Amino acid sequence: MGSGKLFSQDTVNSGRQPAFDLCKTICIVLMIMCHVFYLVKYNNTPSLTATYIAHNLVRLLGAQFFMFSMGLGIAYTKNDSPKCCFRRGLILLLSGYLLNFLREVLPWMVFGSYPMTGGILAHDKFLMLISGDILQFAGLAFFFFGIVKYFNLSNWVILIITIVLTAIGAFFTNEITIKLTPDNFYYSFIALFIPIKNFTAASYVCFSFCNWIIYPVVGWLFGKVLKRCNNPDKFYLYLLGISIPLLLLAWSAFDAAGKNMWFILMNPMVYHQQNPVILAVYMNIIAVAVSLAHIFSCYFVRFKFWGIIKHFSKELPTLYIVSWVIIGWIGGWLKMNNKYLTKDMDNILVLFIIVLLLSEIYIGVKNILKKKKNS
Repeated sequence: MGSGKLFSQDTVNSGRQPAFDLCKTICIVLMIMCHVFYLVKYNNTPSLTATYIAHNLVRLLGAQFFMFSMGLGIAYTKNDSPKCCFRRGLILLLSGYLLNFLREVLPWMVFGSYPMTGGILAHDKFLMLISGDILQFAGLAFFFFGIVKYFNLSNWVILIITIVLTAIGAFFTNEITIKLTPDNFYYSFIALFIPIKNFTAASYVCFSFCNWIIYPVVGWLFGKVLKRCNNPDKFYLYLLGISIPLLLLAWSAFDAAGKNMWFILMNPMVYHQQNPVILAVYMNIIAVAVSLAHIFSCYFVRFKFWGIIKHFSKELPTLYIVSWVIIGWIGGWLKMNNKYLTKDMDNILVLFIIVLLLSEIYIGVKNILKKKKNS
């Protein structure tokens, strides 16, 4: 690639992006480790311990980067027609509800235990079945891309629509509170689009469309820019040079206001119902993460272990779903036997390794069967 103009009018950077392989690998590892924490029992109020930090690191490079990468993937894929987006969206949406059944309802039916992540009306299986998580949001995001591509909207129009949706989400954040009963289950579908405070607080619908759609859209726009970048090394250095000072400025602003930015970012409600200020902070965190990942990946990509990074990146959706199912079943078994694990780091690491190994066994068998079918 040339080192003159930073950007070209044509696509010059269409290959695989190692920086995103690295970030997605870190992302799925942190997400699985975070979900493993649902199997342990906190004996006291969490403090700034190693386990607490490990649990919450996923909030810095977890769901938001997953969604950002999804948008970038849409920018790079050739299968981005409205039909492909609608089909992919439907698959993700249905996968989300199937995952609810496999990780929450089925273990309860087999073990007679209460749901893994039940925070509200935990014994009502129908409510757990229709709860909304990241896969439901991803499905809606693909529907959104299908619609804007069908009408062939310009990048600026798409960005403006996204900003309006984000403003709507910010307006409704903490404004709507609904009594949680089986009789008003239909609010779970409303909460998929706009935030409802106690639905989010109970981890019932975690990712409302209006609050989170900006991540895949910005990722998509970022991908369109990156494809025309003549010199990614220089581009990421510029990005790092801008994003780090902005993060330091944000930290100083929070500190001047007498608030600890780290603890605010770690707050589950702040994380799921993001206001524009927190959203801007997270966008800078993503920028820093991607820039550093590019620097490290340029060096590490030459080593053999990079194949593991590419594998985790490629299998991220499968790892997410399968690991959650395994965690749900382990949790059901533990609760059936009235066993609880403490937040000891050894327990976390052992469970994490078990979940990861079982997930990899499933992926290996799946790939072998796929090869036999295609041969």
